Amino acid sequence: MSHYVSSKPFYILTGVPNPIQNFMYSANVVGEEINAPDTYGLEEFDTEEELSQRVDELKGEAGWYWKCENRIPYPPNPNEWSIDDCE
Repeated sequence: MSHYVSSKPFYILTGVPNPIQNFMYSANVVGEEINAPDTYGLEEFDTEEELSQRVDELKGEAGWYWKCENRIPYPPNPNEWSIDDCE
């Protein structure tokens, strides 16, 4: 397992073995320790847009990430938004 402490905010995505979704994603804040199983790999993204493109690719549905129930909440997402603003 890889362990390190982040020096910048970024988004992470990793594979996980579960029947619902074969990956999980989140936003990471400066100073937070990351524990990533070497088996599943870890992808890092500098922007939420980059993460959303990868998540949409894995889901096979354009715009899936931006649906309120799928988007990383603020915080830890550094991009401020509110579920109350959703349709």
